[in-house]
Amino acid sequence: MKKIFKLLILFYLSFLILSPMATFAQMVPNTVCPVMPGERVKQKFYVDYQGERIYLCCRNCVIAFKKNPEKFMKRLTKMQAKVQ
Repeated sequence: MKKIFKLLILFYLSFLILSPMATFAQMVPNTVCPVMPGERVKQKFYVDYQGERIYLCCRNCVIAFKKNPEKFMKRLTKMQAKVQ
């Protein structure tokens, strides 16, 4: 009985840990940084641009995106077109 209880707790804790990661991946419109293609985005680095949240890989990419958003939006559009 104790083993089953421990397994249930372990299962529940793993679900709590892994479910936010899956949720972030599902809600992120872009998973690759438009400033540094090939780099995975991180949830804490983003820019809201024209009503859309664009995720980036690091603070430097946030700064670069803000300096020239049109350039990186074009790149992001091309990257998304290749995926689809």
